[in-house]
Amino acid sequence: MTAWIESIVTFAALCAQSAFLAGKTRLPAGAAPLAALCGAILWLSGAGCLKLLLPAGAVWFALAALAAAWCFKNRARLAQKALVAPSTVFFVLAGAAIITLFALRQPVFTEWDEFSFWGIAPKVVKHTNLLYTVVDTEMRVTSYAPGLVMLSYLFQYLGASFVPWKVYAAYDILLFAIYAAALSGLRKKHWPAAALGGTVLVLLPYLLTVYTRVLYLCTAYLTSYADIPMGLLFGAPLALYFASREKSPALLVTAGLAVAVTCLSKEMGFALALIAAALLCFDLLFVQKRQDVRLLRFSGLPAKLFWCAALCACAVAPYVVWALYRSSLSGVSATELGGDQNMTMFQMLFTGVAELCGVGRTERFSRVMGQMWQAFYTTSLSEFQLGLPGALGRLFNGSGAVIAAVTLGVLALAWWYAGKGRRAGVGWFALWSTLGFAAFYIFTGFTYIYIFPVSSEMTNYNRYIYPYYLGWLLAAVAMLCWSLRGARGRVVGMGALTALAAFSCWRTASFVRPQLSVVDFPESYYAMRAADAQVVGQAKTVLGAQDKVFYVSMGDDGRSWFMDYYEFYPDVNVDYSFGGGSLVTAAQDEDGETVYTYAVPGPLAMPDYFTGEQCEYYTTHGLSPEVLCRYLADTGCTALYLDAIDGAFAGAYGHLFEDGLSSGARVYRIEGGAQDMRFVPVPEGGLRE
Repeated sequence: MTAWIESIVTFAALCAQSAFLAGKTRLPAGAAPLAALCGAILWLSGAGCLKLLLPAGAVWFALAALAAAWCFKNRARLAQKALVAPSTVFFVLAGAAIITLFALRQPVFTEWDEFSFWGIAPKVVKHTNLLYTVVDTEMRVTSYAPGLVMLSYLFQYLGASFVPWKVYAAYDILLFAIYAAALSGLRKKHWPAAALGGTVLVLLPYLLTVYTRVLYLCTAYLTSYADIPMGLLFGAPLALYFASREKSPALLVTAGLAVAVTCLSKEMGFALALIAAALLCFDLLFVQKRQDVRLLRFSGLPAKLFWCAALCACAVAPYVVWALYRSSLSGVSATELGGDQNMTMFQMLFTGVAELCGVGRTERFSRVMGQMWQAFYTTSLSEFQLGLPGALGRLFNGSGAVIAAVTLGVLALAWWYAGKGRRAGVGWFALWSTLGFAAFYIFTGFTYIYIFPVSSEMTNYNRYIYPYYLGWLLAAVAMLCWSLRGARGRVVGMGALTALAAFSCWRTASFVRPQLSVVDFPESYYAMRAADAQVVGQAKTVLGAQDKVFYVSMGDDGRSWFMDYYEFYPDVNVDYSFGGGSLVTAAQDEDGETVYTYAVPGPLAMPDYFTGEQCEYYTTHGLSPEVLCRYLADTGCTALYLDAIDGAFAGAYGHLFEDGLSSGARVYRIEGGAQDMRFVPVPEGGLRE
């Protein structure tokens, strides 16, 4: 109940700021929540880099209180018709409903990347009120852009403890703000177009991210991954700009804020932000009439040039500032991408374009780009498929080509119904957004070639590509809804929008059952997580902040370490422990004797504080009992946590345990130095199954 009240208060503060923006500026009321959220994300991101998160949050809530007071004082002056529109009603009702739903069901993190970054990073920030980049933790990833983590922090700010479902609620409220902005050009008399378009937009993440039928929880609205928000953020400024008649300064500022937050959502967001800024700048310079674009008292070319420069700065500045900030912390070049060939961004682009033009083309380039070309036609990444047999089934296979065709079809309808004054803008957008997709697609291919190792070529292809499709189709649907306002004499257009909404409902309902979605997910889905949290909780009764724990989970691929590290944090300091995986394997030789092969850690498994000699020693020696004891002494570990062990572990290290591992204890105290180290069982910390 307390967490629900905290979230509702934060949401009310956001609504107050939105009402203030809509009342004081010419910004459409439906776009105001997006402006307020993007402003908050940028404000907290800057404050985080300056180690001022706590006061920055207090300032944000203070401004919200002032906005609420202004709205109350001027309630008679506020134009109710402008504030109460389909988009604003949707945002308020959807936001309150999602907070209430999550407060009742209380979902927790379950996905791998949530434990390695997207879930643990907000937890670290909440408990320290510092950006995760400067906190001394065992997090393996600290270089990701902070935008979405700061969004989570905003909703975690009120309250003493970290609440996982608040992260999901924050993400979903951002998505609802994007949908509201996309429909902000529609008024109450346009409710048919708003209702149909809103249905398509809400179901869009299901249609373009759930590209296989699943028998488990569908996480389109229940994930803290960045890909869905990044894609919809990319489409937000496009939808807002192209689905609005007036290009007011307030609207252009909001579009710029959305571009900036797109850049800060994830590394690939930089490319999407550049494309969004380019599309807006082209329309401003070459399509809009001079008198339609203003800056204070200026209009015409000077105003256009200013807004184009501002939009480009919104795309570039966050990337540069974040890169310089990371460089100041780590000493790594701000433009270095790392990866397979350790290129800078400019080197990758220059080399890629040269090979694309045939200069010095390598076999790997030809192979990967060929795979990308085939994937565009053959890889299913959406539910835009009809289940038809034979050639028709192969044609409507839900591939990228099908999504592009659907998007261009929607844009064609938007162009037809836009009217003479707006057809040029819609037509040019269709052309340049298609070219933008080609550029993004080729850029993604470059990352596979120059950053990913050979073994990871085409890995997560769907996840890297669908953000563009999300934003592209979002903008297209928003433009169609705007073109169909009133719907008089536009039976074909409204019929097409109705068909698209019906298709979206049908395809979503065909594979996303209520009990497999955010609406009514089963408690049994979280049974494993609840059991794991209970086991870790038992261990925490005998461990404390003064302890440093070495983690063992034989046969694990690292997932258990990440999950349990999340559960232990911040109460117990858990060592990375080489990823918590297998330390030794056993085999029989020709004489039937057991031979142990000890794992040799890699450089990435070394603690940051190790000296060069220590790193060289541990990366060149197998983890024999002597080497393991030396590592425990060098890292200052005070206890072991045995999540899972096997016969090889017992045979190789069993003599170090006072009970010979017979007690089944999970927690063991480390006593003695490296030469005479012993492990003493603590049964009160829980028993292994």
